[in-house]
Amino acid sequence: MLKFLKKGKFWVYVITVAAIVIVLCIACISLFGGKVLNFDATFYYVCYDSPPDDSSIVSVSNLVHSYGGAGYIASCNNKSYVVVSCYYSNEDATAVCNQLNRKGLSCGVVKAEVPERKLLGSAKSNIQKYLGNLNTLYSISKSCYNLANSVDKFEVGQQGAKSVLGEIKTALKGLAGSNGQNCFIKELEYLIAECEDVSYGYVFSYDIRRLQIAVCDSIVNVNIY
Repeated sequence: MLKFLKKGKFWVYVITVAAIVIVLCIACISLFGGKVLNFDATFYYVCYDSPPDDSSIVSVSNLVHSYGGAGYIASCNNKSYVVVSCYYSNEDATAVCNQLNRKGLSCGVVKAEVPERKLLGSAKSNIQKYLGNLNTLYSISKSCYNLANSVDKFEVGQQGAKSVLGEIKTALKGLAGSNGQNCFIKELEYLIAECEDVSYGYVFSYDIRRLQIAVCDSIVNVNIY
């Protein structure tokens, strides 16, 4: 040790060890210092089998929409899918999928789960707001689902459908107004535009389902920070 000190290497050693400790502390803060945002929701997409390349998937989307399906391109498990319709139980999705397959349309069910998000920095203080956003979006998705079913069954007319869509748009605008400075705003602006598209002219059930899937897709994939 004396020889080590005499050579002036002791302080180099101390500084090196201290630097390692600091790096490890930073790593620990990064790994364990954030709050975890958990939102328990699962969606079951009935998807039309389509080629993996982006150019073809757009054509398939248009084709599915022309057949009366939503045709929305959703992202799940790092893949893109052309979604015909969306359900909240595997049983419902599987039943519809089997019906479509019997009609000659090649479909499958894809399970889309909301991932766990780790919040760091200032985002930790927004955890309750973010959970409230996701809860509201989930309720909106259910409203779209119920409205589409009611339109299919002729339980609600065009005026009634437009009225419900107006309420949905108001809810989305309310969220946008309270989230103007955070990561939700782009998703909300996109959903408001989608809602306006669906409300324009004659309201079809498959367009309402497209809006529903867009909301579900946002819940699953919004980049929370």
